[in-house]
Amino acid sequence: MAVTEQHTADYKSLIQKVSEFGDLVILGVKGSCKTTLLMHLARELRRDKNNHCIAFETFPKWIHQFDKIPYMVIADSDVVLEEETPYLESDRAYIQWSKDYTILNAEDILECLRYNKDAIFLIECEDMERISALMTFVIYQVYRKQYLRAKDNCLDSVNERFWFLTEESHNLLDSTVIAKKTFNKLRKIQNEFRNLHMHMVCVALRLQDLSPKVRTKMNIVLSRVSLDDYQLKIRNLLRNSKYRNKITQLEKGKFIFPETDTELSTTPFIQEGKPYEYVQAEKVYCGEKPLSLWTRIKERFSHE
Repeated sequence: MAVTEQHTADYKSLIQKVSEFGDLVILGVKGSCKTTLLMHLARELRRDKNNHCIAFETFPKWIHQFDKIPYMVIADSDVVLEEETPYLESDRAYIQWSKDYTILNAEDILECLRYNKDAIFLIECEDMERISALMTFVIYQVYRKQYLRAKDNCLDSVNERFWFLTEESHNLLDSTVIAKKTFNKLRKIQNEFRNLHMHMVCVALRLQDLSPKVRTKMNIVLSRVSLDDYQLKIRNLLRNSKYRNKITQLEKGKFIFPETDTELSTTPFIQEGKPYEYVQAEKVYCGEKPLSLWTRIKERFSHE
């Protein structure tokens, strides 16, 4: 089934609202088409040459089912623990451990970000802390770029927006399962997202999976939710909504946007092209001056 003009208009309207507010979480039970909606939003975002979409996944779905886009695989061995440093909690009642991680292929990641407008990072790390460390590393690189532009007073003139898409949002946004140092760094960055034209779009099964320190800054799109979430916050969120008593029984592919109290439906995602693995030698030109042949040859031999 093709995406209709009405669906496209709905996606554009949602993106416009999120860009004004900041971030978005797509919330719903398993099988409610959250990934389908996220893929449609990603496709619509990519139509704008000023938008950069950076997707994180830990299961190889996007690299097979999304549109033509470069992707990079982050192996489990690419993210290593550098050191563990003890520190006292603020009440000095007990000691925790601060962890630092080293990204061994950091230069390759930076090159991928530099030469591709959009990209997917398939993270094969086996524990949440290293997954979160990798995600935070990528987000921080963009943050520094946008911060320096703001410092030079050219952020608005460049007009680039960066959208970070993640399905395993609890890996990035739950302070109880990731290193505190990593989480605090991410929180600091997220506090400045909107001012730096940066946005996060997440998918979650349960509202409890997200740290309240983070989710309070996010708009919510609701599919059929669990009773736990309904009791926790959703019932109060929809207290004046015409969808209040419908939210736990929504049909598959139906979503509610409480900000405007509107219903959004999505169609099956039909792939356009196939993702391809990014290789260093295949640098994609995206607005920067292309390197000359002589420069590329010198760079290649300098790395050997």
